Amino acid sequence: MKNKGVKRVLAMAVATVLVLETLPSVTVFAEETESTSVQEDLTEPQQAQREDRSNSWRYKDGTPILSDTAEYLRSSSDAWYEEDGKFYNDQGEEITGAVAKGIDVSKWNGDIDWAKVKATDVDYAIIRCGYGDDETSQDDPYWKTNADACTKEGIPFGTYIYSYADSVTAAKSEANHVLRLIKGYDLSYPIYYDLEENSVREELSTKEIAEVAQTFCSIIEDAGYDVAVYANKDWFTNYLTDSYFDTVDHWVAQYNSTCTYQGEYSMWQCTDSGTVDGIDGKVDLNMDFGAETTNKKPEAVQNLKASSKIGAVNLSWSEVKRADGYLVYGIRGSGKYGYIGMTSKTSFSDTKALTSDYNFYWVFAYRKDSEGNMLAGSAPEKYVYGKAQKCEAVTDLKAYSVSGGVKLTWTKSEGAEGYLVYGIRGEGSYGYVGMTTTGTTFTDKNALRDEYNFYWVFPYHTDGNGNKVAGGTAHYVYGRAGL
Repeated sequence: MKNKGVKRVLAMAVATVLVLETLPSVTVFAEETESTSVQEDLTEPQQAQREDRSNSWRYKDGTPILSDTAEYLRSSSDAWYEEDGKFYNDQGEEITGAVAKGIDVSKWNGDIDWAKVKATDVDYAIIRCGYGDDETSQDDPYWKTNADACTKEGIPFGTYIYSYADSVTAAKSEANHVLRLIKGYDLSYPIYYDLEENSVREELSTKEIAEVAQTFCSIIEDAGYDVAVYANKDWFTNYLTDSYFDTVDHWVAQYNSTCTYQGEYSMWQCTDSGTVDGIDGKVDLNMDFGAETTNKKPEAVQNLKASSKIGAVNLSWSEVKRADGYLVYGIRGSGKYGYIGMTSKTSFSDTKALTSDYNFYWVFAYRKDSEGNMLAGSAPEKYVYGKAQKCEAVTDLKAYSVSGGVKLTWTKSEGAEGYLVYGIRGEGSYGYVGMTTTGTTFTDKNALRDEYNFYWVFPYHTDGNGNKVAGGTAHYVYGRAGL
C-alpha cells in the first residue's frame, strides 16, 4: 500500500477510536494496514496457470521436456518429407492419406525466419496464441510476430491455446482469450483447444472435461470459426471419452513412425524433433489428413503469362502447391468478365480468344474440401492480356540491296490476306513503310543508300469490321539501297 493510502487509513482509524472512546462497553479492533494479506483459495490448475507452470506429457513445471530425457517415444527427425505430392515418415514409408505437412510453434521456438520456412516443404503452421484465461500477461509473446509473418509470406496458419480450464467459467475466458487475439487475421486452419494439463485431468471427471471443452468449442463456433481438440493418444483414449468428443475434429499427438490411435483424426503431430530451415533447434512436425478449415485456400497463382498464337491465346503460370486445379476467368474484348475454362495443368489455351480485340485473363488455383467443394485462392497479382493470331508469323525473312532500293522476301504465312511492312530508315523513327497483297516480296524504293534500313514484316487479316489485324513477326532484317 502506498504511503498516502497508509496515512489515510491510519487517520480514519484514529478518528474512529476517538469517537468510540466516548461510548461505553465497546471493544475496538484496529485495522491491519500492512501485515495482513488475503489468501485466495486457488485450485491446482488455477495456481499452475498463475505461475505459468504447465505439467503434462510434454512439459515439466512450465518447461518443454527435452527428447533425451523424455520417457515417451520420439521419432527420428531426418525424415518426414514430401516428394511428388506424397509424404513419408522417418522409415521412408508413405503416410497414407496425408495431404500437407505443417509445424506448430510457440515462444519456445524463439525468433523464426518465416521467409526461409516458406521456401521449404512446410505447407502450414499452427501458432500458439497464449495460455489460460483472457489476460494479456498470458498471451504468447511471439503470437503477433508469427501471425503477421505468416500473413506476409502467404503461409496458411491456425492457432491453439494451452488450456488450464477446470470450470465452464474458465473455458469461457479461454475462448474469449483466443477471439481477442485472432481478431483481424485470416485463419486457414482451425482453432485448436490444447488439452494436456495434468492438474486438470487429476481434478475433473471425464464428463466435466467434456463440459469444459464443449463450452470453449461452442463459443468459437458461434463466432464463425472451425474448432478442434488437441491431445495425445493417451488422453484421447482414456480421458476424452465422452461422446461429445466424437463431434469435433481431433489433432492427435503420438511421436512414432505411425499413428496407432484407433479413433478418427484430421491431424497427427508425429514428432517434436523436426528440423526446418529458418527455425533454430527442434520443432514439432504435423501431417494434415484433411483438417476442416474456415478458409483453407491455395495460394495465388504466380508468374502468369500470355502469348498470342494462331487462333488462340496461350496462358502459362507456376505450379501452386497442393492445388487440385486452376480456374481461368477473363474478358474478351468489350464483353463481360466471366468463366472461361479450367485445367489441372499449369497452362491453358483460349481457343475462343478474339483476334480483333484484346482478351484479359485471371487464373485462380483451387483446392477441393472434404465434401468436394472448390475453394479458390486469391487473384494473381496482375492480369495478362493478348490477341489471338489469325496469321502465322512470316518466316525466312531476307533483305537484298537492289538498284534504287532494298528488296524484302519471305515465306507465305498461312491465313494472311496481305503483309504490312514497318521499318526504320537510318536514324529516323519506326513507322509504316508499305504493304502488299499480291505476293511475298516488297521493294522499299525510298530506302537510304548511305545508311542502313531496318524492316519488320507482319501478315494481316481483315476482321468483320474491315480492320486489319496483324499477326506476329519474325526477326528484323536490314540493308542499304543499291546504286
